[in-house]
Amino acid sequence: MEIGWMWNQRQRQVLVFFVLLSLSGVGADLGTYSVVEETERGFFVANLRNDLGLGLTEMYTRRTRIISQGHREYLQLKVQTGDLLINEKLDREELCGSIEPCVLHFQVLMENPLDIFQAELRVKDINDHSPVFTEREMILKIPENSPLGMTFPLSNALDLDVGSNNVQDYKISPNPYFQVLTHNRSDGTKYPELVLDKDLDREEEPKIRLTLTALDGGSPPRYGTSQVCIEVVDINDNAPEFGQPFYKVYIPENSNAGSLVVTVSASDLDIGVNGKIVYSLFQPSEDISKTLEVNPMTGEIRLRKQVDFETVRSYEVDIKATDGGGLSGKCTLFLQVVDVNDNAPEVTMSALTSPIPENSPEIVVAVFSVSDSDSGDNGKTISSIQDDLPFILKPSVKNFYTLVTKRALDREERAQYNITITVTDMGIPRLKTQHNVTVLVSDVNDNAPAFTKTSYTLYIRENNSPALHIGSVSATDRDAGANAQVTYSLLPPQDPHLPLDSLVSINADNGHLFALRALDFEALQAFEFRVGATDRGSPALSSQALVRVQVLDANDNSPFVLYPLQNGSAPCTELVPRAAEPGYLVSKVVAVDGDSGQNAWLSYQLLKATEPGLFGVWAHNGEVRTARLLSERDAAKHRLLVLVKDNGEPPLSASVTLHVLLVDGFSQPYLPLPEAAAEPAQADPLTVYLVIALASVSSLFLFSVLAFIAVRLCRRSRAGWVGGCSVPEGHFPGQLVDVKGTGTLSQSYQYEVCLMGGTETDEFKFLKPLIPNLPVHDPGRNVEENENFRNSFGFNIQMCSEEAMKEGGLRFPRQRQVLFLFLFWRVSLAGSGFGQYSVTEETERGSFVVNLAKDLGLGDQELVARGARVVFDDNKQHLLLDSHTGDLLTNEILDREKLCGSTDPCLLYFQILMDNPFQIYRAELRIRDINDHSPVFQNKETVLKILENTAEGTTFRLERAQDSDGGLNGIQNYTINSNSFFHIKISDSDEDMLYPELVLDKALDREKQQELSLTLTALDGGSPPRSGTSTIRIVILDVNDNAPQFSQAIYQTQAPENSSVGSIIAKVSARDVDSGVYADISYSFFDVSEDIRKTFQINPFSGDIILRMLLDYELVKSYKINIQAIDGGGLSARCVVLVQVLDTNDNPPELIMSSLSKHVPENSPEVILAVFRIKDRDSGENGKMVCYIQDNLPFLLRPSEDNFYILMTEGALDRESQAEYNITITVTDLGTPRLKTQHNITVLVSDVNDNAPAFTQTSYTLFIQENNSPALHIGSVSATDRDAGANAQVTYSLLPPQDPHLPLASLVSINADNGHLFALRALDFEALQAFEFRVGATDRGSPALSSQALVRVQVLDANDNSPFVLYPLQNGSAPCTELVPRAAEPGYLVSKVVAVDGDSGQNAWLSFQLLKATEPGLFGVWAHNGEVRTARLLSERDAAKHRLLVLVKDNGEPPLSASVTLHVLLVDGFSQPYLPLPEAAAEPAQADPLTVYLVIALASVSSLFLFSVLAFIAVRLCRRSRAGWVGGCSVPEGHFPGHLVDVTGTGTLSQSYQYEVCLTGGSGTSEFKFLKPILPNMGPWEE
Repeated sequence: MEIGWMWNQRQRQVLVFFVLLSLSGVGADLGTYSVVEETERGFFVANLRNDLGLGLTEMYTRRTRIISQGHREYLQLKVQTGDLLINEKLDREELCGSIEPCVLHFQVLMENPLDIFQAELRVKDINDHSPVFTEREMILKIPENSPLGMTFPLSNALDLDVGSNNVQDYKISPNPYFQVLTHNRSDGTKYPELVLDKDLDREEEPKIRLTLTALDGGSPPRYGTSQVCIEVVDINDNAPEFGQPFYKVYIPENSNAGSLVVTVSASDLDIGVNGKIVYSLFQPSEDISKTLEVNPMTGEIRLRKQVDFETVRSYEVDIKATDGGGLSGKCTLFLQVVDVNDNAPEVTMSALTSPIPENSPEIVVAVFSVSDSDSGDNGKTISSIQDDLPFILKPSVKNFYTLVTKRALDREERAQYNITITVTDMGIPRLKTQHNVTVLVSDVNDNAPAFTKTSYTLYIRENNSPALHIGSVSATDRDAGANAQVTYSLLPPQDPHLPLDSLVSINADNGHLFALRALDFEALQAFEFRVGATDRGSPALSSQALVRVQVLDANDNSPFVLYPLQNGSAPCTELVPRAAEPGYLVSKVVAVDGDSGQNAWLSYQLLKATEPGLFGVWAHNGEVRTARLLSERDAAKHRLLVLVKDNGEPPLSASVTLHVLLVDGFSQPYLPLPEAAAEPAQADPLTVYLVIALASVSSLFLFSVLAFIAVRLCRRSRAGWVGGCSVPEGHFPGQLVDVKGTGTLSQSYQYEVCLMGGTETDEFKFLKPLIPNLPVHDPGRNVEENENFRNSFGFNIQMCSEEAMKEGGLRFPRQRQVLFLFLFWRVSLAGSGFGQYSVTEETERGSFVVNLAKDLGLGDQELVARGARVVFDDNKQHLLLDSHTGDLLTNEILDREKLCGSTDPCLLYFQILMDNPFQIYRAELRIRDINDHSPVFQNKETVLKILENTAEGTTFRLERAQDSDGGLNGIQNYTINSNSFFHIKISDSDEDMLYPELVLDKALDREKQQELSLTLTALDGGSPPRSGTSTIRIVILDVNDNAPQFSQAIYQTQAPENSSVGSIIAKVSARDVDSGVYADISYSFFDVSEDIRKTFQINPFSGDIILRMLLDYELVKSYKINIQAIDGGGLSARCVVLVQVLDTNDNPPELIMSSLSKHVPENSPEVILAVFRIKDRDSGENGKMVCYIQDNLPFLLRPSEDNFYILMTEGALDRESQAEYNITITVTDLGTPRLKTQHNITVLVSDVNDNAPAFTQTSYTLFIQENNSPALHIGSVSATDRDAGANAQVTYSLLPPQDPHLPLASLVSINADNGHLFALRALDFEALQAFEFRVGATDRGSPALSSQALVRVQVLDANDNSPFVLYPLQNGSAPCTELVPRAAEPGYLVSKVVAVDGDSGQNAWLSFQLLKATEPGLFGVWAHNGEVRTARLLSERDAAKHRLLVLVKDNGEPPLSASVTLHVLLVDGFSQPYLPLPEAAAEPAQADPLTVYLVIALASVSSLFLFSVLAFIAVRLCRRSRAGWVGGCSVPEGHFPGHLVDVTGTGTLSQSYQYEVCLTGGSGTSEFKFLKPILPNMGPWEE
């Protein structure tokens, strides 16, 4: 497959081995030339003519040139002399870098014949670069305990020069600590090494700065410098020290959590991690740990919670400062809590009595004590209550008070008292405590129930459902409890006939009233009864209230018609005279309704009538009246159906029928006979006709007017009102009064009436009457009044309470404040402190303490009688008093540690209260301690970090244990388990507390043992003793005495050059046997070039070497990287990483063009077009190449030596066949994957003049309108030439015409450059209709070639001649008169107008038109032939002489015209020259006067009618004209559909014209308007 690809399509591929084969016969080597770098441009190198043995001019004739590798021309050749010169300054370092020797290869190329010679130029180095360090400053970290003679490698300097000009020696600035040595690497480079000569001391000099100098071997030598900064690494040999050993701070107890207490500060002479100090609380108690916290970094001590003076008044704690190496220092903090008034007084209620009988004498309501946890003035208190209460506050013994009533209380006046006991201390700010006591007064039944109203009115609608709730009654009782519970009942009615039990019932609990059955308004309209309310007191009290029930009417009765009677007998007939006026009372319908009120209001309505619109019924009174005048055409008998409807909801109705008879008079039952008609007079026939005509015209006129009015009304009705009217809802504004028994209305109704349009009958629509707003009894009003009454009652009570409160607030509060000095005086009178008792803690409940009766000297039952009781200050019942025996017993198991904590002695204070008389005795109970708690360490394990080089005898303070017991039961000793390194020392603190200290007895060694675990034991002094233990874990800290070590001294790895950026190339690893920070290793490059730093980076923590940029095998094939590993103490180690770059096929072949010629003559033999060289930067198979071009081109690719190729023509080229060739040179390597490079060359073939110009047409036809303007462009000719350049440039010219009489030079001219033709003067179609000539086209070649083309010019006619009338002659002589007999038929030929036009074609087509006539409409002119004919029959009234004006017009643009006048004489015959005289007129007959009047009337009416019609039409047309068409008619554009044929020489038309005619309305004369004739589509001449 690979071979087939290489040799496909007969490609001329030349393999590299064939190139090498051809080298032996083509060229030879010239040798090596040398030049010193930085030599100036134009420096002489050698004479190639002499070296090649060529003649004087042979180098010039053979086109010799220098071909350099790459894209830069370092050398230039003077072909006249053969001298090889420097073309630019050469920089060896830029050209070759560190490669030595530096050789540039070039070739000498000669053509005719082709020869290539190989040569090379060696660039010699000079000392033009100074050594440069990659790092301007090198930092070394050296521990201060490093031994003498220890070496530290430094980064070497780089020098771009080579050989002896490179770096040769290193020197260091003078100093007492270090010297520098110079060493050689295996690659010949030299590097410096720093040697320690004197011990370092960080405390004396922490940092040393030196200057390292690198010297090269040039003359004079160049040098470069770098700064070496040596940081002396510290070891942890100093412990932290506080600025002061004791801190005393005062802080208020109300300080917020997070408040700063104090900031402690310690310093350490060490630096780094050894000087980093961490602060902590040392052996704090649990309470201190919860109260204080220390910031480990800043030493700020803050509150974790608020401190309480009443709980703990001071704190003492040790603060520990520890450095990074484990050494520590301590100080003591004494925190004094300052008391503030932050505790409000407390009220402890000992006894409370509630409720109190309202008639009882003064009694003790409550007994309470007052306490305040604050001290000093903050703990002094004042107690008081409100001044407006019937209570007093009496002080008793030791902060005890009694609350006593002033007088007997009355519950009806006030049933409850809210007493606020206010206790205020004397601190700043003053705090107070309020204790609310509610005292209830018991009740006595002394108030009867009271109804909210004395009488109740209830409303119920008739026909109600049984058990309907109709209302409620309510009564209240001022008493409380059972005395206030009310029971309701119905009392016997006063009317014995009223069946109350069957009508109403009442709910005994809530007073709700219910109707037991349906009520009928017509039977029972109202009734009343009494209701009783009784309480449940003893004895019971009661009261009564009156209840009235009103039954409301419902619409349950239909109207009843009283008149006319509807009993089934013969109906009553009402007689109405025909002469009755409109509104005549025919009858009255009388009806009644059994309901009342609005339900009895009746309205009347005519439902149906024999003749609608003749009769009407008044809605409010039922009167039937005539609606219009009666006529003879009305029927004699009428039947009326009247509807009677009430106003209830829903309304009920009844109907009644009335019979009405129309009579002429009440005295004559029959109509009188008509009188005999008079004999009509005979009318004149003409008069009859005139009357008929007048009647017809009048009727027509009247009908027109009515129709017009109807149309207008119809249009308005669409946009405006459409039948009916808006009917408002609601009552009418009239007043209606029911007249019982009659159903009629005493006052008139007021209605809104609407005549409905569109209904079959014009009937009135009666709506609801407008009734005024009358007060109506509302059944719910009673309830609302009750609610209003209750609301008002509650509001009054509230107002009274507020007023009373305001009154009390306005008065100065005369509070009964009792000061402590008065309290102490009362104590001496009321009681005394007398006893101290003791009990051992953990004693069982019920254990005997003392007998109080004996101590107080009281009898056996006196304690019971006086209500003796024990009250403790903490409001807890620790002791129990047996009042019968007087024994004081423990009420619970007492725990001293829980009750008193570390306070010793532990005392509980209590009081003994007795009544009748009231006395208080104070006493105290002491709790004795037992050994019931073991010592406890706060931390079960304590960790100590101690350096392995710590001196023997060093002490370490340990955490002390906590023991809740006190005295001898507290901690007395500490011990530690047996070990060879430490023992325990016991010391006393300022607070008489024992704490342990650990003393080092033997030096520690971390390498032998890294940790120790000891057990610390605390012992108390109890019997038997109790103990507690804690584990002491000792961590031995390391010192930095081991340097890191790499696992390998040399790492070797390979990396493909296409490795992606970020990939890991290698990984180095080193380990350090030290621990902690000394074992933390960081990796870095050491003494590497800038190129390595740009290419690689190393992870300082993992040792991964990562690629920063792509590798390029062609630039650098391998890298040597020095890696350094440094631990946290500054010790280091080094290794070398060798990276071998693997080549990949990543460089496509390169094509370097040495010479190129893009133009080839078309008839030349084989010509060399290009000489180029190919190369591939890859190696091996990746660097082998194949070169070829396309197979279908007339070119050859010949190989030469050293990968040179020659591109040349295969034979002579023809530009006319192909003027341009695109050649693609393809170079492909043999690597995987295969890469290729393509180079495109465009070759142009030069031209020879071998083609004459060729016109686009052999002949041209041009058209020009006559009367043209001079210099008018009339057309163009065009010729092309296949040649190129000047050979293709064409020049145009006019050739001599064949007709010698043709003045071509004065007619036409041509533009020689573009062939445009111009008319030099105006042409006349009538003089010259066409002419022709020849045009020549000549190129500018040598010799010049030419060709010819024929040009024909056609002159087009223009309408520049008006029509000329041949007949009748218009020569100014006597006009010719045409005779026409009066008996001529319509269409009679009167004459013919004959005219001609000098133009041709359409311009000569003529049309005729009658412009003016003596009598329009009598004669007509045919448009197409000019014949004048009669248009109608002639009559006697026509005038004898007529004058006709005929217009003759051609069809040009614009049209031209001429006019001719015809004289026509009407004769009876051609033999009589005069007209006959008219006969004598007959004598007119005398007209009848009546006829005259009728004629005048008929004419007037007709004129009026005609005027109305015309006005109506005018109005309609005017409206239409606004929206649409305005005068005239739409005239289509274009030709008419007729045919016109020109008759040459006569100017007449053989076929008839066809015109569109529009009669324009509104013009003065009714004339025809002739528009453009409609012509057939005739093909015009093409231009």
